[in-house]
Amino acid sequence: MVEAIIVVPVLMFLLLVVVQLCLWMHAVQVTQLAASEGDRAARSFGGGPAAGVASAQGILHGSGSDVTGSQVVVSVLPGDSEWLQISGRATSVIPGLSFGVSASAIGPIQQFRSSE
Repeated sequence: MVEAIIVVPVLMFLLLVVVQLCLWMHAVQVTQLAASEGDRAARSFGGGPAAGVASAQGILHGSGSDVTGSQVVVSVLPGDSEWLQISGRATSVIPGLSFGVSASAIGPIQQFRSSE
């Protein structure tokens, strides 16, 4: 009986740690997907920073997303490139333990140039 009183809480805590790590890994994947899709939308012909933010936010706030408190920033860099950066936190099941997630993508902006 004494062993059960000691072992059961330890096993429950280990199970919660495993679940928390799985939620963090899923949040990392969702953040990377949002960064690549936002980057694609921002760089596409006729897109722009607003389209990139909207596309990334759509994924981050969609069903099955484990990212909370997300922030999306799109910057246009010199040389016709754009940079999209996402940061947020993974959903927490253990009080006081929260992991941050972030992803970024950079690439050239697609533009139509006539042959002159």
